[in-house]
Amino acid sequence: MKSNRTSLCLPFFGEWYVFWGGDTQSLNLHHSTPNQKFAFDFVVIDIQGCRFKSSGNTNSDYFVYGKEILSPGDGKVIVVINGVPENKPGSMNPYSGLGNAVFIEHSRNEVSVLAHLQPNKITMKPGESVKRGQVIGYCANSGNSSEPHLRYL
Repeated sequence: MKSNRTSLCLPFFGEWYVFWGGDTQSLNLHHSTPNQKFAFDFVVIDIQGCRFKSSGNTNSDYFVYGKEILSPGDGKVIVVINGVPENKPGSMNPYSGLGNAVFIEHSRNEVSVLAHLQPNKITMKPGESVKRGQVIGYCANSGNSSEPHLRYL
């Protein structure tokens, strides 16, 4: 069985929930896509199990929107995608699957990808070193995403 050499933590503070993620297609919508087979989509819900307040028609209605996204481990930023516009909830951008994203190389063949971030609010640049728990950006709804959430690959 393969395992990471790098000690990683969850890339956020507080209590979040897995919306999609797991070892089967029924648990993980991305399971049949090879480069997203192990992806997790994280959301924040309230005590009633709702992901948003009021109508859910705007990104800021979602409890996860604007929350800090952290580096899951020490490493080097190798790719930053920034400037992809946010989607209105319910619509998607199939031309930019990840939307705004940060790729962090932790060690050889160990890379974390954090996607669907807010445009122009990513705090890192390619080549910069990053520490575990350091803020790298803010959760949003960019790319091929129908609502604000964090995709972690």
